Amino acid sequence: VAVGSDNALTFTAVWAAIRLLSESVSSLPLGVFQKVDGEKIIADKNPVYSLLKIKPNNYQSKITFLEKVMMDILTKGNSYVRIERNRGAIPTALLPLNVDDVTIKFIDGVLFYETETTIYDSADILHFKTITKDGIIGLSPIDQCKNSIGWGMAVEEFGNTFFKNGAKLSGVLQTDRALSETAIGRLKNSFNNVYAQLTGSNATVVLEEGLTFKPVSISAEQAQFLASRTFSIEEVARIFNIPPHMLKDLSKSSFNNIEMQSQEFVTYTLMPYLTRIEQEMNLKLFRTNEIDKTIVEFNVNGLLRGNTKDRAEFYRTMLNIGALSINEIRNKENMNKIPDGDKHFMQLNMTTVEKIGEDGQD
Repeated sequence: VAVGSDNALTFTAVWAAIRLLSESVSSLPLGVFQKVDGEKIIADKNPVYSLLKIKPNNYQSKITFLEKVMMDILTKGNSYVRIERNRGAIPTALLPLNVDDVTIKFIDGVLFYETETTIYDSADILHFKTITKDGIIGLSPIDQCKNSIGWGMAVEEFGNTFFKNGAKLSGVLQTDRALSETAIGRLKNSFNNVYAQLTGSNATVVLEEGLTFKPVSISAEQAQFLASRTFSIEEVARIFNIPPHMLKDLSKSSFNNIEMQSQEFVTYTLMPYLTRIEQEMNLKLFRTNEIDKTIVEFNVNGLLRGNTKDRAEFYRTMLNIGALSINEIRNKENMNKIPDGDKHFMQLNMTTVEKIGEDGQD
């Protein structure tokens, strides 16, 4: 099966994987922060804040903008976004470009992005990409793994054909009489039109002229191709580094490992994409004197939260050692502050090793 970025989306496992990654990234909170004395303060006065938090351009929301970016990355390996600036070089809009319309060029050792009408400096293009051989152009996961994806699509095509023909392979009509070519053709067409389709698969066969019907048997491996479909889902999960249970394959999942796999999804699957997006934005959306002082950052805390028991134990420990206040804990649980909840507490039944035995000495 010929595989491309368009028809690969018709394969349910690929569609589910790309949809999962696109929606997961686009739904995460994205903010702009300023580093002050070792702390991160929300920079809601920065012009970039409203672009990333609310409306990147006149026709997209933050959700649809990031979904477009992720869709391009996961299908084409690259995503290009033009940074529109005012006369003060301040970003005023982020405009996604069609990946197929952009050509990357080196002119005198300088990187440029060319469309049909304009050549853009690299500072005016956000270029998000997957892993790359040359550090410039990302590799498309679909193109790199088209054989595995094509195999899964072929399994689905086989299943469609199999059930379209009444879930049975063709049989043999036998007779001791000699039939002309015309009679054979008429008999074959008549039999296929009535009994070979799924709607007639359970109809009663009426034969004449001494004919007998002998079905061609099939092996259990040919009929039970669901095992092959399961393997094709595993292949797609491997390509996009997604836990199989997130593609609705629960054959190897349990209540004990699903939570851990979900946290691994954030750490090992989402974080590489988030980090690439953050770094590209940090380098090109801020002025030179703002770099590393003002940053873009996704908030993944909500996805990394464990179950109620584990969170309670974690909060209890952090509260007892003075690392978190009551209000900080309530904030993490999306609860309102309480009076005097900003105080930090520590237990008094601990001391340093050097002070052990000092009490009572002269």
